Amino acid sequence: MKKKRRLRTSKGFTLMAVGVLFSSLLAGPTAFGNSVPWSESKSRSEPTTVHKGAMTTVDVEQFADDFFNQPEIKKKLVGAAFTVVADNKVLLNKGYGYSDLKTKSVVDPEQTIFRMASISKVMTATAVMQLVEQGKIKLDEDIENYLGGVTITNHTGTPVTMRHLLTHTSGFDFTDYISANNVNDEQPLEQFIKGNLPSVIRTPGESYRYDNYAFNLQGYIIQRMVGYPFEDYIQEHIFKPLNMKNSDFRMNEQVKKQLATGYGTDGQPKEQYPNDPVIMPDGGMFGTSGDIAQFMLAHLNEGSYGNSRILSKTTTEEMHRTQVKVQEQVPTMALGFEKFYRHAYHGQMVIGKGGDLPGYHSWMWLIPDKKVGGFVITNSDTSQDIGEELFTAFMDYYYPQEKQKTTEWSMNTNELDQFTGTYRYLRQPYLFFDIVKQEGKLSISGPNGIHTLKPVGDLLFVDDEGNQAAFKKDADGKITYLDYILPDSWFSKIPDLPKYSDVANDGYLAAIYRSTKLFMPHHNKKRSTHYFPDEAVTRGEFVSQLIQFANLRPSDKPVIFKDAEGHKYASSIQTLADIGILVGSSDELFYPDRIISRQEAATILWRLSSSVNLPMISAEIADKPAPWADEAVKFVVGAGIYGPDVTINDEGMIDYRSKDPLLRKESAVIWDCFIKVLTSGL
Repeated sequence: MKKKRRLRTSKGFTLMAVGVLFSSLLAGPTAFGNSVPWSESKSRSEPTTVHKGAMTTVDVEQFADDFFNQPEIKKKLVGAAFTVVADNKVLLNKGYGYSDLKTKSVVDPEQTIFRMASISKVMTATAVMQLVEQGKIKLDEDIENYLGGVTITNHTGTPVTMRHLLTHTSGFDFTDYISANNVNDEQPLEQFIKGNLPSVIRTPGESYRYDNYAFNLQGYIIQRMVGYPFEDYIQEHIFKPLNMKNSDFRMNEQVKKQLATGYGTDGQPKEQYPNDPVIMPDGGMFGTSGDIAQFMLAHLNEGSYGNSRILSKTTTEEMHRTQVKVQEQVPTMALGFEKFYRHAYHGQMVIGKGGDLPGYHSWMWLIPDKKVGGFVITNSDTSQDIGEELFTAFMDYYYPQEKQKTTEWSMNTNELDQFTGTYRYLRQPYLFFDIVKQEGKLSISGPNGIHTLKPVGDLLFVDDEGNQAAFKKDADGKITYLDYILPDSWFSKIPDLPKYSDVANDGYLAAIYRSTKLFMPHHNKKRSTHYFPDEAVTRGEFVSQLIQFANLRPSDKPVIFKDAEGHKYASSIQTLADIGILVGSSDELFYPDRIISRQEAATILWRLSSSVNLPMISAEIADKPAPWADEAVKFVVGAGIYGPDVTINDEGMIDYRSKDPLLRKESAVIWDCFIKVLTSGL
């Protein structure tokens, strides 16, 4: 039951979890329904045993006990609930470990409530499809018809439809969100939707990027179409018919009483945090594994459970059908359900949904053709891999498949040219892959190292570790997107880099061009041939760069600093103020046009890193920064966020030149090194 290879940092972070660092920034304890992406590697051990005969309660429980009793699983587990359904029956619903370590309360699969996180999305999607059946919503109609006058700016000329929202193909510029709301105030869903409106910048339906906002928007549309709150609709039309007695989108007293304690990677309990908005269609559901078993049974039984029917057979089949794929052999999305962990499908048609919030991690899978489903949820961040590991073990045991021989696909060397270039992650721009042609072969380099791509089909390659790399062409036949390693978003091919005439072939060269990949827009407008490497960076410009780096939505709020009102960087400045990264000066000014010092830049970066729980390592330094910047500079040096911009004294300590102005070429070094920190570990 050895797990497949994952990209992992040296401090125990997975690259995939870090990949949504900035999209899950917390304001106090508030968190969101983000689905943390996983790698799609096929590297794994062959199963030592396989199942023969019908799936029974006895053998499923034995399989589960064997899995959870493995020393490496027990080591990282606090508590878990696991349920398996087959042929319209619950074969297993069992708890493992503790719901609370202090009280030694064990997990009761019927009573212990967990945060379901993005499992919520399939509840929301099911509700949408009920309204489609009733004729209140049309899947392929402009969603503006359902928004009651709320307008979403669209730069493409192609309307966004409900199908786009359900499949993460809206084309929105910002699909994750930050809570700057006071967590003591309950922000209504409508207020949240209107206060976080995105713009459409990519043709809807063209590209896939995980979209939390889209599912909250669906919830808002549901309550507009039915005339009463989203959470009440879900309760009446999904939870009650399916007898999901312990499920709710409201954090009421029953939920608080039965809620499992979540634990961090340090083993410490997390304070229970409210949802913001108070009702979160994308990730705010609370429930038990027993309740999820009933939901799975309904979907596997053509929409019915007992004497209740929540969907028609036709609608259920449409929900389960693959809707989005980068190319024919590589499915991406059904309606609300996703196609993660493809390496373990073994020829079966699988749909699933994952969910991740601080302290809680889950994975649900359905095999509709076999009428089989499974669901596992845990209450500790150290166990976030367990869903993938358990699913892989389950498929290896019950649906084994002999290793498939790779098909040879003939492709001449000139045909490879179309694939070369830089591909940037749609969800977080600091992740990208470079593809070059070397000795008649394609080589791909990025956070997982350098690998050779072997053609195995039309627009389909496999690297030397078994990872699929699939490409998509546009209407003109040009390669535009790549599906590789990370299953929650595609990578977009960006234009060729400009050739800077004022950049020397020195120690800054590589960092300048790598940071250009990060900040360069997707469009093909004429680019400057000058970088101005020795110009100093202003405070406002540095903040704007950080906002772009983290892909944060610029704030719509009035800027709190008097001297930033009307400034071109005002919205970026206010964004960092919203999340407590910028505090300004005692005179309530920010001085956006003042040159930023290296220690000021280090302090902003340190505050952001601290807010997303990066390890706060330190190093001895040779220079003397201001007292308020001392810890920040030591962190930046300790993390290796420097290059030729520093000097080393005779004792081997680094002089960070803390009080010097930050130059553009030095800013490039910061972003280049910070990318390495996030993708390779500290």
